[in-house]
Amino acid sequence: MALFTTTSNYQINWEQFPGLVPQTTLFLHGNLASNRWWMPTVEHLQAQGKDKAGSVICVEFRGCGQSQAPKSEADVTMKAFAQDFIDLVRSQNWGKINLVGHSTGGLIAAYMLALAPELFNKAYLLDPVGPEGVQFDNNMIAAFEAMKQDKNLTATVIGSTIHNNNAESSFFKNIIVEDAFAAVKTVGHLVLKALDGFNIVEPLKAVENPVKVVHGEFDKLLPVEASQLLAKTVKNGTFETLPSCGHCGNVENTALFVKDFSAFLYK
Repeated sequence: MALFTTTSNYQINWEQFPGLVPQTTLFLHGNLASNRWWMPTVEHLQAQGKDKAGSVICVEFRGCGQSQAPKSEADVTMKAFAQDFIDLVRSQNWGKINLVGHSTGGLIAAYMLALAPELFNKAYLLDPVGPEGVQFDNNMIAAFEAMKQDKNLTATVIGSTIHNNNAESSFFKNIIVEDAFAAVKTVGHLVLKALDGFNIVEPLKAVENPVKVVHGEFDKLLPVEASQLLAKTVKNGTFETLPSCGHCGNVENTALFVKDFSAFLYK
């Protein structure tokens, strides 16, 4: 674990796992998640050997994992999150790197391409929030408020996003649920507000970096049309369905996820 102080004076947590990929790649988690969602991916890559030239870099946005909680609602915006991560990349000597983003992290990754395309090679976006943001109904807002007080409800909500979830697994109970319950109190409900009305269609039209957008076959959380729109909006975008997966292919079928992003990013 390492804390980096951004230009807006926020401390964000990042972790580096060297030698796992041919080119250094930054991984961005989704709402209510943390770097620990990427540990199955890291472990899968470690099993393949640590002899590659690049590192896996995992980062947590404000209020998630070990990153600093937001000081106010005004500090929870997609632009602020993207700029935090751009600050980190610029502070290192990684050269051009790749991006992998999941859900809200996918939208943040796309926005990073629009803000600083010179820093990046390719981006792989897993079930991302679309470029027109997303509007959650009052029931979802109310659920997030209730989740702050009820860990079991948090488990039910976060578990519903994972296809064929094993609610009794230690990874789900001790990592996914615990991190979600902490994040929903600090930032999760504010992320919903930040996504409402957020639109980066026009900035994304200028992005020339190759982008692959994948959407789980059984993703019931976000509409497939939003992923397709994102792929169509950037100049060099492609879209594919990730078979037999829901919203969280990185934990539902880690081997397939690793194989798919590796084939795109490192060929």
